[in-house]
Amino acid sequence: MSSWILGLGLAALVAVLAVLYVWLVRRPLAETSAGLRALANLRWREFATIIGQAMQQRGLRDASLGPEQGGDSTSSQLLMTDGDGRWLLSCKHGLAYRLGASSVDELVGAMDLAGARNGILLTQGHAERDALAAASMHGIEVIDGRRLWPLLKPFLQAETTSGIEVAARAQAKRQTGLAVAGALALGLAVAVLLPRLQAPSAERASPPPATAAAPAAQTSPPAAEPAAAAEDVILDNPDDATLARYQGDVARTLTTVPGITRAYWLTRATLVIDRDAADQMVWPLICSELERYPALRTSRVQLNPRPGSDEVVRWRQCRTV
Repeated sequence: MSSWILGLGLAALVAVLAVLYVWLVRRPLAETSAGLRALANLRWREFATIIGQAMQQRGLRDASLGPEQGGDSTSSQLLMTDGDGRWLLSCKHGLAYRLGASSVDELVGAMDLAGARNGILLTQGHAERDALAAASMHGIEVIDGRRLWPLLKPFLQAETTSGIEVAARAQAKRQTGLAVAGALALGLAVAVLLPRLQAPSAERASPPPATAAAPAAQTSPPAAEPAAAAEDVILDNPDDATLARYQGDVARTLTTVPGITRAYWLTRATLVIDRDAADQMVWPLICSELERYPALRTSRVQLNPRPGSDEVVRWRQCRTV
């Protein structure tokens, strides 16, 4: 597969995933964060009014307001009724609240004093796990920042909610542009660098000139050793044992050649070459070794593809006769 096709596909995949994350995760989070800040900036009376409107949608109505209704306290209670029983709402007004089990215990005690059978704990902050566990034991509903903004958003002024949504969309567009640019840069880097990483070191380094000539030089024994010279004479029509020895010598020699990882005989007439270098690099060296042996010159050579490439198996011959 072309590195450019791979790079383009990777860039498209990363860009799609990043855009989905920005619009489906980051944008709602940004809108919720801005909405909670807007709620935290409201005075207690304004905040209590919005809560009352939201509770009316759930069938609750004001029974009475606590003694703190006229002040700017950040922790107040609202007493409401559904007609059959009383509900006590404890509102922790502010972003800094981290509600724990003590906040739930406080509400439970206030419910007993007010004669309320049900309770709701609200805050723009965050409810810890122990608060949620305690609330579950006492049948109290906890509405923290993650749920509070969707509940109260419909009751804010249209100008406020519209401004928050526009700002969140603008931020998402900026993040989308950055994500797409980053994905394109990643795809370009893959397309350019992948071929370099796949190229074997043998292709980048030229073999010593003496490499191909070394086997041939070994066939010239010194004149002072006539017995050794007689043993090294290569026969045109060797017997089976000698031919097998010639094939073993060829395989061992080629296995040590740079660019060839393994050489072995599949059949009496087929030599298999595993390689990590290009044909142009190893083929002259293969033929140089085979042509030393008249009985092996016409052998068929199977060139296996390089690891990680899209090449196919190829068969070649150094000589046909």
